[in-house]
Amino acid sequence: MERTKDISVRSGLPSSKVKAQKKSKKKAKKYKEVDFTLLAVTVALVLFGLLMVYSASSYENIVRGRESYSDVIRQGFFAAAGLFIMVFVVANFDYHFMTMSRTKLLVFAVLVLNVAVILFEPVKGASRWLRFGSLSLQPSELAKFTMVLYAANTLKRLDILKGRKKWKPTIRVFLMMIVFAGIVVVLQSNLSIGAIIVITSLILIFLAGGTFLQLFTYVSIGISGLGILLWIEPYRMARLLNFGDPFKEAQGAGHQLVQSLYALTSGGVFGQGIGMSRLKAFWLPEAQNDFIFAVIVEELGLIGGLFLMFLLLILIYRGIRISIEAKDQFGRLLAVGITAIFALQSFINIAVVIGAFPVTGVTLPFISAGGTSLVVNLVAVGVLLNISRQSKSV
Repeated sequence: MERTKDISVRSGLPSSKVKAQKKSKKKAKKYKEVDFTLLAVTVALVLFGLLMVYSASSYENIVRGRESYSDVIRQGFFAAAGLFIMVFVVANFDYHFMTMSRTKLLVFAVLVLNVAVILFEPVKGASRWLRFGSLSLQPSELAKFTMVLYAANTLKRLDILKGRKKWKPTIRVFLMMIVFAGIVVVLQSNLSIGAIIVITSLILIFLAGGTFLQLFTYVSIGISGLGILLWIEPYRMARLLNFGDPFKEAQGAGHQLVQSLYALTSGGVFGQGIGMSRLKAFWLPEAQNDFIFAVIVEELGLIGGLFLMFLLLILIYRGIRISIEAKDQFGRLLAVGITAIFALQSFINIAVVIGAFPVTGVTLPFISAGGTSLVVNLVAVGVLLNISRQSKSV
């Protein structure tokens, strides 16, 4: 009290106003400063991705009579929009706003969008996009993170439950996981995104406090489902059997992987130089999308590939740290789920490109061309930034 009086005497303000100023200062310090390391590495990945999208797509654009920079301009627009939403909206938007009731509304909306793809013309044999003129939306990108949000809300009190009550939340997550993955795989022929949804959901069940019996049960059902999906679609089984020896069908099922391996080996340690990739000249399909890592290594060499992996590892590390330091179980599960998606996509994409995993359509986060993927990933990073700003040390 005496200290407040002394301050009010020195400042010439009434003690009531001094107290009000103190309260406003405490309120202003509710959030920490933004996680600079996570923000910096995200911006670095986006800028690096723009550079490589331009390099990987410029030749094809010129040959087809378009401007060489048409793809990177489009990607740059989505990058700017995503970064703005990430920094100025989502990072300042309390993640606790997404209560279970609001999450259920989002789940319903995303499921409708994922079913609605069947109303649009398939592209390359798959119905994965909603098209509105020159713009398109890939709703499966929304499905991954919506599933994480639902699981985090459902499992946030799992660790304090016992007996039969401990099964109910995990069963709800498992059933919703089947719905999301089933729609993405059956309607959109997108087994890779379906697998990421399943694996991420199982990770969240385990980390939330699920028992080994629960995990064993759900994993067994998941593996059985995967076997059925491989069996009913012959091309999936062909991809699985082919990746071990892609040169056996170098002009058929193994073509993409063979060209990717040529690109990797021709890059050497230091690469051919930016813009000097030869395999992107209609030899390597999806050079600016699923196989952009091959172009990166061809042009920037082993050093360029390792540099990109280093940036991705920093991103994943910061996500794990944010999860550990989150102030509540909801924040912890949300952060680890988002990070798991980034880690799984990065691992699968790079593993496919180097021939360590069957060829599948998984993009490299922040690097591959694709507006929906880039914006959704940046929004997810914004959620991580918001969780970090409300961490235990606040």
